[in-house]
Amino acid sequence: MGPNVTVSVNEKGHAVVTHAMPLVDYCVHRAQTLRAMVEALSAAKFAGDGGCAASSALAKPLMELIRTQVSELEPLFKTLDQRAYEKGFEDARIVGGTKRGQLESVKDPVVAA
Repeated sequence: MGPNVTVSVNEKGHAVVTHAMPLVDYCVHRAQTLRAMVEALSAAKFAGDGGCAASSALAKPLMELIRTQVSELEPLFKTLDQRAYEKGFEDARIVGGTKRGQLESVKDPVVAA
Protein backbone atom coordinates (compact mmCIF):
# COMPACT_ATOMS: atom_id res chain seq x y z
CA MET A 1 0.00 0.00 0.00
CA GLY A 2 1.52 3.32 -1.10
CA PRO A 3 1.48 6.65 0.65
CA ASN A 4 -1.74 8.66 0.73
CA VAL A 5 -1.02 11.99 -0.99
CA THR A 6 -3.44 14.90 -0.98
CA VAL A 7 -2.97 18.11 -2.97
CA SER A 8 -4.97 21.21 -2.12
CA VAL A 9 -4.72 24.95 -2.72
CA ASN A 10 -4.47 27.39 0.19
CA GLU A 11 -6.00 30.89 0.35
CA LYS A 12 -2.88 32.41 -1.28
CA GLY A 13 -3.18 30.09 -4.27
CA HIS A 14 -0.21 27.90 -3.28
CA ALA A 15 -0.31 24.14 -3.66
CA VAL A 16 -0.26 22.25 -0.36
CA VAL A 17 0.86 18.63 -0.63
CA THR A 18 0.07 16.39 2.33
CA HIS A 19 1.63 12.96 2.74
CA ALA A 20 -0.23 10.73 5.18
CA MET A 21 2.66 8.53 6.26
CA PRO A 22 5.19 8.44 9.10
CA LEU A 23 7.97 11.02 8.80
CA VAL A 24 10.69 8.38 8.81
CA ASP A 25 9.08 6.50 5.90
CA TYR A 26 8.67 9.71 3.94
CA CYS A 27 12.32 10.65 4.50
CA VAL A 28 13.49 7.17 3.46
CA HIS A 29 11.47 7.31 0.23
CA ARG A 30 12.74 10.80 -0.57
CA ALA A 31 16.35 9.82 0.19
CA GLN A 32 16.03 6.79 -2.11
CA THR A 33 14.70 9.05 -4.87
CA LEU A 34 17.58 11.45 -4.31
CA ARG A 35 20.12 8.62 -4.51
CA ALA A 36 18.56 7.38 -7.77
CA MET A 37 18.81 10.88 -9.27
CA VAL A 38 22.47 11.17 -8.24
CA GLU A 39 23.22 7.73 -9.69
CA ALA A 40 21.45 8.64 -12.95
CA LEU A 41 23.44 11.86 -13.19
CA SER A 42 26.66 10.02 -12.43
CA ALA A 43 25.90 7.33 -15.04
CA ALA A 44 25.10 9.97 -17.66
CA LYS A 45 28.31 11.84 -16.85
CA PHE A 46 30.46 8.76 -17.32
CA ALA A 47 28.59 7.35 -20.32
CA GLY A 48 31.43 8.27 -22.62
CA ASP A 49 31.46 10.04 -25.98
CA GLY A 50 28.15 8.59 -27.16
CA GLY A 51 26.23 10.21 -24.34
CA CYS A 52 27.90 13.63 -24.17
CA ALA A 53 25.08 15.64 -25.76
CA ALA A 54 22.42 13.76 -23.82
CA SER A 55 24.33 13.95 -20.55
CA SER A 56 24.96 17.69 -20.83
CA ALA A 57 21.28 18.29 -21.62
CA LEU A 58 20.29 16.12 -18.66
CA ALA A 59 22.86 17.41 -16.17
CA LYS A 60 21.56 20.93 -15.56
CA PRO A 61 17.86 20.12 -14.92
CA LEU A 62 18.76 17.03 -12.90
CA MET A 63 21.18 19.03 -10.74
CA GLU A 64 18.44 21.61 -10.13
CA LEU A 65 16.04 18.83 -9.15
CA ILE A 66 18.65 17.35 -6.81
CA ARG A 67 19.20 20.77 -5.18
CA THR A 68 15.43 21.11 -4.69
CA GLN A 69 15.22 17.64 -3.13
CA VAL A 70 18.09 18.39 -0.75
CA SER A 71 16.62 21.74 0.32
CA GLU A 72 13.27 20.04 1.01
CA LEU A 73 14.85 17.12 2.87
CA GLU A 74 17.15 19.13 5.12
CA PRO A 75 14.49 20.43 7.55
CA LEU A 76 12.76 17.03 7.53
CA PHE A 77 15.95 15.23 8.54
CA LYS A 78 16.59 17.83 11.24
CA THR A 79 13.08 17.21 12.59
CA LEU A 80 13.61 13.46 12.43
CA ASP A 81 16.95 13.82 14.21
CA GLN A 82 15.39 16.01 16.91
CA ARG A 83 12.59 13.49 17.46
CA ALA A 84 15.13 10.65 17.73
CA TYR A 85 17.17 12.69 20.21
CA GLU A 86 14.11 13.45 22.34
CA LYS A 87 13.00 9.81 22.24
CA GLY A 88 16.48 8.66 23.25
CA PHE A 89 16.55 11.18 26.08
CA GLU A 90 13.12 10.04 27.29
CA ASP A 91 14.11 6.37 27.05
CA ALA A 92 17.30 7.05 29.01
CA ARG A 93 15.31 8.88 31.68
CA ILE A 94 12.87 5.98 31.98
CA VAL A 95 15.66 3.38 32.11
CA GLY A 96 17.62 5.56 34.52
CA GLY A 97 14.58 5.89 36.79
CA THR A 98 14.00 2.14 36.67
CA LYS A 99 17.61 1.35 37.53
CA ARG A 100 17.62 3.95 40.29
CA GLY A 101 14.47 2.41 41.77
CA GLN A 102 15.96 -1.08 41.53
CA LEU A 103 19.18 0.06 43.17
CA GLU A 104 17.33 1.67 46.06
CA SER A 105 15.37 -1.53 46.68
CA VAL A 106 18.62 -3.51 46.66
CA LYS A 107 20.32 -1.07 49.07
CA ASP A 108 17.53 -1.17 51.65
CA PRO A 109 18.07 -4.80 52.71
CA VAL A 110 21.83 -4.19 53.03
CA VAL A 111 21.28 -1.16 55.25
CA ALA A 112 18.82 -3.11 57.39
CA ALA A 113 21.33 -5.92 57.82
